[in-house]
Amino acid sequence: MSLNFPDLNLYHLKFNLMRLDFYIQTTSFFRIPLLFFCCPKVISLSPTAKVKLPLRWITKNHYRSMYFGALCIGAELVVALPLLNELFINKRKFNFIFKDFKADFIKRAEDHVIFEFEDVKEILALLAECELTQTRLHRRFKGKAYSEKSPDLVFMVFEITISVKPLGPG
Repeated sequence: MSLNFPDLNLYHLKFNLMRLDFYIQTTSFFRIPLLFFCCPKVISLSPTAKVKLPLRWITKNHYRSMYFGALCIGAELVVALPLLNELFINKRKFNFIFKDFKADFIKRAEDHVIFEFEDVKEILALLAECELTQTRLHRRFKGKAYSEKSPDLVFMVFEITISVKPLGPG
């Protein structure tokens, strides 16, 4: 008689996403209230990072589309997501900050928005390089925001330069 166990690795990944979501919500409540009130939801972290930002009364402007400020918050979060995972879940010690931001708003976001960042491995490589050299490094990354209902409908493409600095031991 053979026993069929569910894929434990899948449960582990989902549990880590839930933990990361929890850390983002609690940290943003105290440190970044605007992010907290936007109610982001982590969808995936690998191979691409994805975050959902719902279109709610607090993220909606008078044209019933998403504020561009809320769109920028989602863009920042999705690029920072791999770093936040390393910070909160894997307990690596470093600081990061955004140096610049460029966005092309293609269409009004009149639906829940999914932010996607495909360069997860590259940003983790940047972190590893920064820890190896013990210097502050910065690099530009690209992403996009699209409709939850129809992924072909792109609302925004963006570029963010992120600067990462390792913290000393201890």
